Amino acid sequence: MTERGRVWVMGLALVLLMPLVAVLLSLASPRLSGTITWTSALGLLATVLMSLIVVLVSRVRGLTRILGVEISNRLHRRLGVATAGFTLAHVVAAVLASPQGLGMLDPFAVGPATQAGIAATVLLIAIGGVLPRASVRRYGQVARVHAVLGVLVLLFVGLHVLLFGDIAGNPLVRVPAALLGGAVLAVLQRRWLIGPALGRGAHVVGAVRPETPSTSTVVLHPAGRPLDPLPEPGQFVWVRLRRLPVAEEHPFTIAASTRSGVLELTVRDQGPFSGGLLDLEPGRPVWVDGPHGAFVPAAVSGPADGGLVLIAGGVGVTPIMSILRAHAAAADPRAHTLLLAEREGEALFAPEIVALSRRLDLSVLRLEGRRLDAGMLRAVLPTGVPGRHQYFVCGPPPLVGAAIHGLGALGVPAGAIMTERFG
Repeated sequence: MTERGRVWVMGLALVLLMPLVAVLLSLASPRLSGTITWTSALGLLATVLMSLIVVLVSRVRGLTRILGVEISNRLHRRLGVATAGFTLAHVVAAVLASPQGLGMLDPFAVGPATQAGIAATVLLIAIGGVLPRASVRRYGQVARVHAVLGVLVLLFVGLHVLLFGDIAGNPLVRVPAALLGGAVLAVLQRRWLIGPALGRGAHVVGAVRPETPSTSTVVLHPAGRPLDPLPEPGQFVWVRLRRLPVAEEHPFTIAASTRSGVLELTVRDQGPFSGGLLDLEPGRPVWVDGPHGAFVPAAVSGPADGGLVLIAGGVGVTPIMSILRAHAAAADPRAHTLLLAEREGEALFAPEIVALSRRLDLSVLRLEGRRLDAGMLRAVLPTGVPGRHQYFVCGPPPLVGAAIHGLGALGVPAGAIMTERFG
């Protein structure tokens, strides 16, 4: 990540955490402790966690480059659970502190401030039942419902805070809270309004090249300026077929990219969206958001660097190909070991992998239905200290899980393993 990106991420983290620090200082201050209660403190903490979720899902590139897909998804889920927990604690504390008791949960017996809080809580509960765990065919619809409910929760939370006005009486909390609200609004505007209004990410389909009976490579040419920054090997983009920011979109790993901004996405037809993408005629416009992801090898820093171990299943070989192509072009001197788990009769990029093995120190093993375990990994992986190598695993969850377990049994540090799960 660039120095500018680091500064942006650090500044954003500071703005997000400042309200929490202000609350703790207020509770410990004899002069300010009367301006904030534990009930409002719990509510503000839940609000900060909601803001973190919003920033996380708004694809701030600095964050996606640091966290990657796996950590971002896990963090999203855990922040969601934590938000629900602190919201529940806030509601319980409010009920216990109110003379109305449980009666304050009756939306017809309370004022607008409490009504807004009740609406936010109900919608938050609804989000828990509409998590995007649906099948590939329903993923886009469920994700959009999830997003709309999330926006509504934020609106009602903001209204709840403003109508109560407790924060206005505490300058130590008021300023960080205002900065937090401004930061969240800025992120949302940049992601959902400014980018689409300017037509950022516009590309046109150059060609659709079949690879196997169910998989093809889509070639996209930038309609204006190419993506900035240009993609790194192993990163991915989100693609939507309409300019509207609320249109359905899906992530696809970049199989190859050029300095002029041309992208190649290798896509398996496994649902209406991917099938529709593969059916597009040359010249059809699409919109791309990215690049994102941390599935990127570290650059060569010296002769002591270890090699790369690349484990791929099915279309999970796509980011691996991006890495191999870039390393071949740069004459990377490191040893590359590639383990492939493929469907019968669907050996993606087989001729090109053979050609790359002539340009790189690359050994290839096809599992051919064999089980991936510690014994197999021990027999084929390069010798030496496991932690010196970089390990990249991409494919369906069972393969990724087996690879992580097998590598861990061989003593590979968890921090040396990068993963992406497909499906």
